[in-house]
Amino acid sequence: MSSLISDLKKAEKILSEYSGGYSGKHSSAEEFHTDLVDRIKKLENGNENVIEDLWIWFAPTCQWDDFVGEIDLGERIFQRLNKIKNKVSR
Repeated sequence: MSSLISDLKKAEKILSEYSGGYSGKHSSAEEFHTDLVDRIKKLENGNENVIEDLWIWFAPTCQWDDFVGEIDLGERIFQRLNKIKNKVSR
């Protein structure tokens, strides 16, 4: 979980440099950034209910790709979230 949070914080830092755009329920990169910061804080506090949101946002061709497109980091985060999500759903 700590490596996931570390990568999410890297993603948050990168995303903070973007503005504008549109993707799904986020009308701008700034709005996506605000939501990402919120979910990271919740995850750090042990709230794993945010995994679903994060999984959707970092899925290929979703918010992360639309706003930033840093494929390696996004894919690494998505794969980590996928593993966690699959463990929970079993």
